[in-house]
Amino acid sequence: MRAEIFTGTEQGFAVVGLRTAGAELAMVPALGGRVVSLRSRRTGRDWCWHRAGVTWLWRSAPGDDFGGSPQAGIDECVPSVAACEWRGRRVPDHGEVWFQEWRLDEAELAAGRLTAEVTLPVTPLKFRRAISVTAHGFRFDYALTNVGAAAEEYVWCVHPLFTIADGDRLELPREVRTLRVNGGIGTQPIAQGDLWSFPEPQPGFRLDRLETPGMPRGCIKGFAGPLREGFAALANDRTGDRLELRWDAAAAPLLGLWLNRGHAGFHHVALEPTNGAPDSLAQAVNDWKQFGVIPPGATATWWLEWRVS
Repeated sequence: MRAEIFTGTEQGFAVVGLRTAGAELAMVPALGGRVVSLRSRRTGRDWCWHRAGVTWLWRSAPGDDFGGSPQAGIDECVPSVAACEWRGRRVPDHGEVWFQEWRLDEAELAAGRLTAEVTLPVTPLKFRRAISVTAHGFRFDYALTNVGAAAEEYVWCVHPLFTIADGDRLELPREVRTLRVNGGIGTQPIAQGDLWSFPEPQPGFRLDRLETPGMPRGCIKGFAGPLREGFAALANDRTGDRLELRWDAAAAPLLGLWLNRGHAGFHHVALEPTNGAPDSLAQAVNDWKQFGVIPPGATATWWLEWRVS
């Protein structure tokens, strides 16, 4: 399927995007390849969250706290989500690619794909992402290459922040019955490693209704899986909006769920397919034993699709 390519600016940053009859995606290459808009052309809903106000995009530097970044829309975390030390290296908060300037491959762009490859500054890895259109939305194809002399452990997750509207609900595969907690803020202490029932971990709130303990101030991060089916969706029966996510569960068998209902004044939800957990690579390897490994000279590949309707 051939995409319509469009360009523009947002707050002084160059934007390039792909458009079909039903959906539109816009990204800012200079800001870590950040996707700042994922919009249904049928209903007009833009799923990508951003801060309130006129200015919600700015540059970040290596070593910056991700919490002080724009946080808008969809970015990528690799080789760790949380800052940690691994193999004598200090891996930055939310990984090594989100603060870099990405340069699009011109030949790929001419073919209707938004493709860039970036070299990680700390870990000997190269990360490649290519975005193309499908009949129902957009496909992200990934490649991660080990350019070092030894095997490298890694955790990757796509890191999207999506808006929450009245009536939105979360759909997960039937196999999801529990969520292993990474952390959060609620009316009662939330400890890393707690096992919550899904969708109703405590009487009075339901995760499938995008509720958290402690609303309107609560937040939670947890993991479902390992999964046989790579599927999750956000849907609104009142408006007819639906954002469906499908991915390669063999390569990324876990789903991270971040739900913020008021912490720092924000309301958003993230569906984060990942190959490892928890957010820290060091903990993923040493404690939870859920992570990926790439031999020297080898490349790992995987994919995901956003279906907008």
